[in-house]
Amino acid sequence: MTTTSVSQFIHFNIKKVWLEDINKDYDNLDLLKESSLQSAFYSHLRRRIGDDFLAKNNLKLFPEYSIGKQKADLAIVVIDPDKAKDYPLRDCVTEVISVIEMKHKDKYVSEKHFNDDVTKTLSYIKKSTFDTMYYLAFIREMYFNPDEVTNWVTSKQALKARGKLTEMYSYGDLKTDKMVWHVIEH
Repeated sequence: MTTTSVSQFIHFNIKKVWLEDINKDYDNLDLLKESSLQSAFYSHLRRRIGDDFLAKNNLKLFPEYSIGKQKADLAIVVIDPDKAKDYPLRDCVTEVISVIEMKHKDKYVSEKHFNDDVTKTLSYIKKSTFDTMYYLAFIREMYFNPDEVTNWVTSKQALKARGKLTEMYSYGDLKTDKMVWHVIEH
C-alpha cells in the first residue's frame, strides 16, 4: 500500500474509534480519567486496524511518543525492521503517520488544559518533517446549549493546520441531556 492509502485507512479508523467505540465506552461508564481514554483509544484502534495490517505495513502504535522535548499521547509510526536489528527502536522510525493528543476533563477543570494541547499540536505541525495527520480527542464533561459550542481550534489556527488536523470532541448537550460526539477536519 502507498503511504497515502495507509494514512487514509488509519484516518478512517481513528474517526470510527472516536464516534463509535469511545462514545460507547463513555456511555458504559468505562472512561474514568484521561488515562482510561488513552488506553481505550489504543486498544480500539489496534483492533480496528488489525495486527496483519500493522505487520504488513511495518506500523507501530506508540503511547507517549517523543516529539522533540514533548510527548504525544499516541503516535502511529512506520519503522524500518532491518534497522531495528542494530539500533534502538526510537531510531528506526521512518515516518510518523498520525499523532493523537487526548484530554478527558470534568467541568471544574480550566479550559487551559485543552488549549495547551491545541498549542502543543500546532507546534508539532509547524516542526513536522513528515506528512503526518494530527488529532485532538477531547472529552469535556460540561453541558452547553449546542448553539454556544465552538471548536477548540480557532479559525486562524485551522488555517495554519489546513489538511493536517482533525478535531474530535465531546460535550454535554443541555437540550438532550446527552453527550454529543463530533469530528471536524480542518
